[in-house]
Amino acid sequence: MIPSFLYLDRYRNEGTRIYSPHASHTEADPAYRPNSEVSSFDLPAFWIPRDELNIYLADPHAAQSRRYLPGDEALFCVHPQVLDSGGEDPYLRKALSFGGVKESIGASPTSSTRTLFVREPGRAHALKVHFPFRVSRYGRRMRDEVVEQAINISRELQQGIGCFDSRFGFLREVLGVTYKDLDSGSKRGENWGYLVRDLEPFPAVLDRRPLVPGFSLYGRDFFEPEKPLFIFELIRGRDPLTSVLEQIMLPIIRHWVECFLRFGFLLEPHGQNALLEIGADGEVARIVYRDLNLGIDCRRRRDLRLPVDRSNTYNQMEGGDFNSITYDKFMGGHFFDRLVAALVEGMPGLNVEDFRGPCREEFARIFPEHRRYLPRTIQYFSEERDEFGKPLYEDTGQPPVWRP
Repeated sequence: MIPSFLYLDRYRNEGTRIYSPHASHTEADPAYRPNSEVSSFDLPAFWIPRDELNIYLADPHAAQSRRYLPGDEALFCVHPQVLDSGGEDPYLRKALSFGGVKESIGASPTSSTRTLFVREPGRAHALKVHFPFRVSRYGRRMRDEVVEQAINISRELQQGIGCFDSRFGFLREVLGVTYKDLDSGSKRGENWGYLVRDLEPFPAVLDRRPLVPGFSLYGRDFFEPEKPLFIFELIRGRDPLTSVLEQIMLPIIRHWVECFLRFGFLLEPHGQNALLEIGADGEVARIVYRDLNLGIDCRRRRDLRLPVDRSNTYNQMEGGDFNSITYDKFMGGHFFDRLVAALVEGMPGLNVEDFRGPCREEFARIFPEHRRYLPRTIQYFSEERDEFGKPLYEDTGQPPVWRP
């Protein structure tokens, strides 16, 4: 019996946040943390005239449009910790000027803290809200540029879904709401809002299939830390090497490469964002990706003669450093290395190179021109920041192990 996705996402990831000194840091109040024993809390919402807002759409379900954009007003959702913090945020003051909180939405935190499962009947969805407090390396702001780009990427992936194999799926970002910029002269707009994420994987399938976050394969249970790791339940009775390579690792590598080659988008398939969709036979039917605030390689977009929107330069790259971070570190270091370590420890006879070798071969086979777009050594975040507080990149000097 596979536990619910919400349970796995919140409580089956103990011991997984060790990939950097910052990974487990959080400024979230205890009640709003993923591993809180509080099942849900009230998310404050305001009714704001639509002419005060930017609205971004990517084919939302009719029920989602009715809920958040019912007429001349839009629902503007604010995390309760943001509301409680008060302060001088002009956009919060602006929301309060329309008469205070008008609705409360039942919500549960997910593993990312600022993305919240909506606890209401109807079509399952989540809200990715503004949370300027530090989680891991930096505050999780939902600036207008972030919201707009996620909607644009979701729309483009949906329209180009035929490029992918049948093992690829994703959670669409379907609706975005932000305040209009109150300071048009600033270098970077600080106006913020939220995203609505549809939790029905796309493309749709007829049967209901459980979702398992990647980190739940090797993460301990928060309440029962002695329970066997879920990866051993998943592969019980199957050849572990073949199952993990063919159903998890190689499909993820193919999807990363295909997404890059077809769109110039950089999937971030670490253990939080890569979800396993389990079929009726107990095998992995698809890899479903969440969180579309992706890096964009402008070089690849130009090679493909695809548009590069210079009005929104958020996460747009002109070099290969972030390509390495998403592939070598997010996927390879944060996900694959942890999964393989669990397998090697629990199943004598397996070794790390059993997994890495076939992955390198497949990467080289499907991406022969990879040296044009990726550096020869692994890149990662440095401790230095740019003027907006975003970490800079640095060369680790280490050779890649999950690609040639």
